[in-house]
Amino acid sequence: MFKWNRVLVALIGVPLLLFIYAGESFFRINLYGLPMLIFTNLVIGIGIYEFYKMIKISGKEVYDKFGIIIAIIIPNLVYLNNRSSYLEQKLITVVLIVATIFMLTYRVFKNQIKGTLEKVSFTLLGIIYVSVFFSQIINLYFLGAVFPLILQVLVWVSDTSAGIVGVAIGRKFFKNGFTEISPKKSVEGALGSIIFTGLAFMLIVVLYIEKINGATVGEVFLSFIIGAIISVVAQIGDLIESLFKRECGVKDSGTILMGHGGVLDRFDSMILVLPFVTMVLYFFHLYISYQYGIN
Repeated sequence: MFKWNRVLVALIGVPLLLFIYAGESFFRINLYGLPMLIFTNLVIGIGIYEFYKMIKISGKEVYDKFGIIIAIIIPNLVYLNNRSSYLEQKLITVVLIVATIFMLTYRVFKNQIKGTLEKVSFTLLGIIYVSVFFSQIINLYFLGAVFPLILQVLVWVSDTSAGIVGVAIGRKFFKNGFTEISPKKSVEGALGSIIFTGLAFMLIVVLYIEKINGATVGEVFLSFIIGAIISVVAQIGDLIESLFKRECGVKDSGTILMGHGGVLDRFDSMILVLPFVTMVLYFFHLYISYQYGIN
């Protein structure tokens, strides 16, 4: 049966995402990155709620209200750090340390022994997995609005091509499938995703660099490799969320996106791709700084 609600969500969501990612640059307006900040807060706020709800469904305990508050603080600190020279990214580490100390101290004074490791650990996992990871989209946005947009396009290509190739030739060559975490996924779909995402990024680089000074063979090949790596990371991100859902015994993280599941279901790949790319760029910056003595 054709699900119009899925189409409706896509028709509204895709243009909205494109505006959030590239609206300021395309329309040449200065909104100080506020659309991205609001979007990030919404994704993290709803995402952390879904994450803690899954944990509670599985019968485990978590400091959900406290975790949601801490999770919402983090993207705003990241935003302020990019808008002001007085704040540092180290504040995120400080927030996590203070949150951990607060929860442990609270349990000490309440004389609560049983479930301490479980409750504190799951609360922190939600904050790091949803908030710290996804907040990196703000860092990338201020580094260049094109970064989140390109990554989102590559994630879409990765997810879509995996589904199409999986349906077309899935399990014809590899009968055992890809992983027990997500039994419907096939090795053929995963490989197809890697190839098509590599080709997609190669096309983006060729079209973009060609406008400037022409693309060399080395740059074209490197862009394919980078796109392929992004696909691998995106698929791992998808499987990580599937791992959580299987552990908690739920099919979807939520129902807020009609026919598309929850927010975590839609942004599971981005949640891992964003910190991965941020980390790679950070170490690349350190390397360049060391090589050329740049601060």
